[in-house]
Amino acid sequence: MTGEERLSIEPSHLAFARALLDTIRRDVGIRTDARPVIGIAGESGSGKSITATALAQVLRETGCSTVVLHQDDYFLRPPRANHQHRCGDLASVGPQEVDLTRLATHVAAFRTGRDAVGPAVDHRLDAFHTRPLPLAQATVLIVEGTYVLDLDDLDVRIFLEATHQDTVERRRRRNRDVDAPIVDQVLAIEHGLIAPYAERAHLLIDRDFVVRLRR
Repeated sequence: MTGEERLSIEPSHLAFARALLDTIRRDVGIRTDARPVIGIAGESGSGKSITATALAQVLRETGCSTVVLHQDDYFLRPPRANHQHRCGDLASVGPQEVDLTRLATHVAAFRTGRDAVGPAVDHRLDAFHTRPLPLAQATVLIVEGTYVLDLDDLDVRIFLEATHQDTVERRRRRNRDVDAPIVDQVLAIEHGLIAPYAERAHLLIDRDFVVRLRR
């Protein structure tokens, strides 16, 4: 089951995605027929995955073949193993936990019109599988995750401003994060690492999902 398949997309998500797409075209000046790469970043529970998935669905409805790459699939260790590693070494928390080089390689494959084989996390088995990435025929690539604005080759950079403190209920409903006291420490560390990415974004989305152009 992919990240997109785990999500429940509601009409309100699609309405927001349509408005976001209009903003991307109007305010950022990106044409979806120019094979853009869109990066969506933010803290845990901020709405990255739902925004990326809803935007992809809206793009497909307009005839744009769209592939979404989820950073969760590119961690060096699967979720429960990564949690155990963090318990022994909180200094490991950060972008170094993610194979951003491999993710950048798949962005490059999209740029050059090549298909690829990518990772796919299996939360139930706590393991990674592989999945085909149909990048050659795609016209839009969306990359989402906490640290994706570290990637150089992005045409549109979007940052969701909701913090881990804003999204406690959302994360509880998702019920995917390991429930342990150390999680709060991890989220606090991630906040310090992720918040500065707002300065790299073209578009900012606040906790009420209001979009504005970063000045």
